[in-house]
Amino acid sequence: MPSRPAVPRKKPVLLALLLLGFALWITGICVSIAHEPPEGSPSAAALRTDVAQAVRDRDADRLQNLFAPDTTGDDYAETLLARLTDAGLANPPATLRTTGDARFVQLLATAADGRPSCLTWQVTQADDRWYADGVPPLTPVACP
Repeated sequence: MPSRPAVPRKKPVLLALLLLGFALWITGICVSIAHEPPEGSPSAAALRTDVAQAVRDRDADRLQNLFAPDTTGDDYAETLLARLTDAGLANPPATLRTTGDARFVQLLATAADGRPSCLTWQVTQADDRWYADGVPPLTPVACP
């Protein structure tokens, strides 16, 4: 009886390639999550610096992560940066102010037409991280 020619087995190779692709995809997701910057800042002073840097770099994702969870909508930082640009406030400096027991981060700038602008967020702390509270401060804070 004649022997049949060996038929290459494609199914095990295809299955191995699919499993390898799935493992690489999961690894990529885990690595991207591990390298995501933590929310908030390590100190109130660092929060001021981080807000200023995120605004200067137009980094909406980083700016969004500096706001306390559940105090802003998902697109708050992106919209804020767009409005700053529309108002001609390209690089407003950030300051850290203290009024009574509360601290505030402020963006102070002058628009191209000479109008002063001031945005203020109260600084909060949770789990050893510092955040800007997206809800407008209830304590009156004067802008210089």
